Amino acid sequence: MPERVAALLLDLDGTLVDSEGFHRQVFRNWFASRGWTATDEVLAGFTGRRADDVLAHSPGPWAGEDVQVMLGELLAAMAALPRPDLASGAEELLRGARLPLGLVTSANTDWARTCLDDLLDVFAVVVTRDDVTHGKPHPEPYQLACARLGVLARDCVAVEDAPAGVASALGAGIGTVVAVAGTFSNDDLAAAHLIVDGLDSVPGLL
Repeated sequence: MPERVAALLLDLDGTLVDSEGFHRQVFRNWFASRGWTATDEVLAGFTGRRADDVLAHSPGPWAGEDVQVMLGELLAAMAALPRPDLASGAEELLRGARLPLGLVTSANTDWARTCLDDLLDVFAVVVTRDDVTHGKPHPEPYQLACARLGVLARDCVAVEDAPAGVASALGAGIGTVVAVAGTFSNDDLAAAHLIVDGLDSVPGLL
């Protein structure tokens, strides 16, 4: 851990919001509407990443299809399901924080506001999919968050739940990358500096 934590940077989906089951159901419904098979391995490839990045650059049954059309279909599928709940300990962590907070998410601002409501206002900086050229696992999202906060990456703590997010934070030089177990196995998250069972453990690390 850095001697003095300059900022706490947090992922949204699967970290602050219990939304991975929600998103996987969105993809299952969308795959079914397209007549495609939604295996767990394929669905895991979307976790922590911008969906259009996956659709544009990763192999799959979507190859050759119009990415923006597919993205519109996914957004419609999202609107058809009830919104997910906050993860256990999320509200207490955010409202009790005594240092600058940054949200670093592959979602857009509307989704962040839908999930967090007024808790979004506690963040000093919000970096969404629309703020970067390269999404996670590229380091740009965390690099931008640190630049906007005016802090050194090595003095920050990042909390993620997916390998793509862990890779993004590590690539940006974040001093301590904490992975919350649950969405992925501990083996999948082994690159993180620390693995915790939930957000309740994070305040004790700061």
